Amino acid sequence: MRKVQKTAGPRAIGSFVGKSARAALVKRGFAQADILSNWASIVGPSLANYSSPEKLNYSRNTNKDATLRVRVASGWAPEFTHFEPLILERINSFFGYRAVLKLKLIQAPIFRTSLPKKPEPLPLTEKQRQWITDITGDIADSELKQRLESLAASMLGSRNRDRS
Repeated sequence: MRKVQKTAGPRAIGSFVGKSARAALVKRGFAQADILSNWASIVGPSLANYSSPEKLNYSRNTNKDATLRVRVASGWAPEFTHFEPLILERINSFFGYRAVLKLKLIQAPIFRTSLPKKPEPLPLTEKQRQWITDITGDIADSELKQRLESLAASMLGSRNRDRS
């Protein structure tokens, strides 16, 4: 007789997403979702803000020497063309073998979800203002003094926000 194991309690949604998303990823040529989730660390944050990998086309009968289609924001194609050898090297070092042979750039709008804006820091207490004044009192350069005071105020204000 076959036993059916029941799971009690809530389960992580991530255990279900992997199985259902795999078919969609394989259809787009991404046997591994790693390149999608780690795109910013592969190409760097500045290039990742203006691009996204679209599809990975493998050559016949092999899982290497693929062409990666990358959606690039308008005006950023020359930048990607310039850095193409470096991007290919970083992608292949990420995979651990020569997975991608070339990039195919498609100029199209990039759809990004906007990140939630952090709330403003809370105002400083009188004791914190006095501490900043005491610490920066001996600095002769007025511009340096102003920047250090601004930095200290920002850090203390963020700390106040996080504590509340």
